Amino acid sequence: MAFFLGVFVALAVLAAPSAARSDATRTAESGLVASVRSHAICRCGCALQGDPELNAAAREYSEIVASGAALDAHGVLRQSLSARGVLDPFPYVFYGSAPPERFGEVEERLLAQLARLPEAEIRLYTHVGIGIHARTRRRFLTRQVEWYVTVLLTQRAVSYSPLPRDPRPGERFLFEGEVHAPFREPQVLLTRPDGNTDVLDNFAVEPRRFRTYVCFGTQPGNYQLEIMGRYDMGPRVLGLASLNLRQPGEPSHYDVLLSAARSGTLVASAPRAAPPPASVADATALLFELVNRDRRRAGVPVLVEYAPLSAVARSHSEDMRDRGFFAHVSPRTGRLVERAESAGIAYVRIGENIAVGQNVREAQEALMRSPGHRMNLLDPEFTHLGVGIAFETDAQGRQRVFVTENFLVPPSD
Repeated sequence: MAFFLGVFVALAVLAAPSAARSDATRTAESGLVASVRSHAICRCGCALQGDPELNAAAREYSEIVASGAALDAHGVLRQSLSARGVLDPFPYVFYGSAPPERFGEVEERLLAQLARLPEAEIRLYTHVGIGIHARTRRRFLTRQVEWYVTVLLTQRAVSYSPLPRDPRPGERFLFEGEVHAPFREPQVLLTRPDGNTDVLDNFAVEPRRFRTYVCFGTQPGNYQLEIMGRYDMGPRVLGLASLNLRQPGEPSHYDVLLSAARSGTLVASAPRAAPPPASVADATALLFELVNRDRRRAGVPVLVEYAPLSAVARSHSEDMRDRGFFAHVSPRTGRLVERAESAGIAYVRIGENIAVGQNVREAQEALMRSPGHRMNLLDPEFTHLGVGIAFETDAQGRQRVFVTENFLVPPSD
């Protein structure tokens, strides 16, 4: 579960490559880490841990943002974290920029955003990573320095054996580990480059452990590896990795992207022409369209909208927003099956996806990158769909959207 809280990019006529990290940026990073940790402790007694790998990923993402490119932040960060062996899923991402003398404004915006998060959400996070990239630009006859800041908050609820950093065609490796309390019943899933997803056999006998073998095929491309666990609030993604199978000596897409950002050859991208829908009705229609688009691409039948199921989905999205939680089980309405039965909905099978994002497109893209959610989205047995949207706007006018997708196989009669 993650979203973006602000982008502040200063335009310039000419840009020069940045200098190496300075004592000033190191000091600012340390101060910002201390502020975030202090906020978490004062708010709910949570002791966030630092992680050098998260810091490095945040610093590299700040470099990429400084280039002016408009990219899928979570896709880029997933590649960066995976390359470092970090499986923390769906990080909370804050990024902004300011000249060094106005860096305090960035810190104020960050702390204001953290204060808006529900306490239940803050409690989920276990680790923090912060990276600052200083970029010097020439504007006419003056040199201007801008600090680009990325802050990552993640939940780390699983321990696991190392992943292969450079997998080869046909490689098979043992992947084992343990989910942390309160989670149990781990599942490991793998989506292959052809889009098919497998639930891997678990040979462990303890209720919190997993032991399986991950096998790569001969087809180059991206493999999405996911660890899911269950707790009293339902299933949850606990680990997610993007593993790229490529030819020997071939650089990864992320390596190419970072190299271009550092050399100044990364082309700045224009934002998407179509703004995200501003109304619940338009966002709901777009989400329904995106789900069926993804199903058509996969060659499975499109889904029929079922209004009673959409009402259940919309109520759950609003419930999550209004009561500050993110889970399949609601403290108020219980599980999906209970919500469906309360609404008088009969079913043979029923399933649910939930997501939080900056907009509907981002939320749907995140669901498609998750093997477990992708299985629901592309399940050929499901015939009916209900989608629910709830918007939330912070004090600065920035928006995030709660998404619920309910899938149904109705009785044959």
